[in-house]
Amino acid sequence: MASETVQLTGDSAGTRRSLVCHRFGSPGAAPRVYLQAGLHADEMPGILILQHLLPLLAAARVTGEVLVVPFANPLGLSQWAFQRPLGRIEAETLSNFNRGWPELAALCGDALEGRLGPDPAANLATIRKAFRDAVAGLPANSALQEWRRALLGWSCDADYVLDLHCDHFAVMHLYASPARPADTALLCRAVGAELALIQDVSGGNAFDEAHTVPWLRLRERFGDRFPVPDGCFSTTLEYRGQFDVDDGTAAADARNLMTFLAAIGAVTGWPDAPAHPDAPRLPLGGAAEVFAPQGGVVTWAVAPGAKVAEGQILAHVTDPETGSRAPVPAPVSGLMFRRELWPSCLRGQSLAHVAGSTVVRTGHLLSD
Repeated sequence: MASETVQLTGDSAGTRRSLVCHRFGSPGAAPRVYLQAGLHADEMPGILILQHLLPLLAAARVTGEVLVVPFANPLGLSQWAFQRPLGRIEAETLSNFNRGWPELAALCGDALEGRLGPDPAANLATIRKAFRDAVAGLPANSALQEWRRALLGWSCDADYVLDLHCDHFAVMHLYASPARPADTALLCRAVGAELALIQDVSGGNAFDEAHTVPWLRLRERFGDRFPVPDGCFSTTLEYRGQFDVDDGTAAADARNLMTFLAAIGAVTGWPDAPAHPDAPRLPLGGAAEVFAPQGGVVTWAVAPGAKVAEGQILAHVTDPETGSRAPVPAPVSGLMFRRELWPSCLRGQSLAHVAGSTVVRTGHLLSD
């Protein structure tokens, strides 16, 4: 194992932070896999999972190249208020750490004119070099910009990008592009995801789509002249809820990640094969949001993982002033895969999502 540390210049005098990337295998070997956790720095399951993954990789025969960033957001890790970790929203700009990542196709599209040809493999290499050059040229006038450039510098030319997150209360699920369905199915069977939400462009340019959408945009620009492959499989893995943090679960999840790495040929000699049931793959636009009809105290009638029918009562919201109890019905039939953290709510606040098979939302599909 080799490790690389990037120092992030502090935005105030006397402060600095660092990012660490651990590398396994041979530089340039395929497949190249990048894993990170804690991009939302209040989400601990993935950080613990990668701590259990590192010794497994150190003992394995790594035939590809595997990069692991075990805590991806030192900026967010330091953001606490009122004895609670924040870590989702950058304090200075009030922007979500997992939104607004650079659009690589826009940055390098003009530079690729005249450089592509009829060979898909050659185009793959040319585009990846263009991505690396574009990332190297990104501004670094703040710690936030330095941080984005560092993470993309490690990940922009990977064959696979796995970004480990969690939700509030949730079953294990993932988000992926429709471009490589076989990889999505393989990942679900390896890690035990109960649901895959599929969308080519979700809006907001989250970290996972910063690695898949550029290939889509370049195909739209050049595809009628030159072959542009699906150069990266990237996913956001939601490891259940924020309180699902224990060594036994994390160790099992790390072994499942090793099973996926073995299945794609990044490691050899691993004894396990993907053995979990395949997960339903549903459109992200079919994940209907559930809102609070009034402010008050939320009491749940069903838990994440329940299959519900349209109109079924998911919860009640009790107004503590009047005592009135307002029902919260399911907007569609499907799987209630996540719900919010707090038992209190404001009127109109998002409470949960139910994943159905029919698209009911368009536009920007990710919540902040």
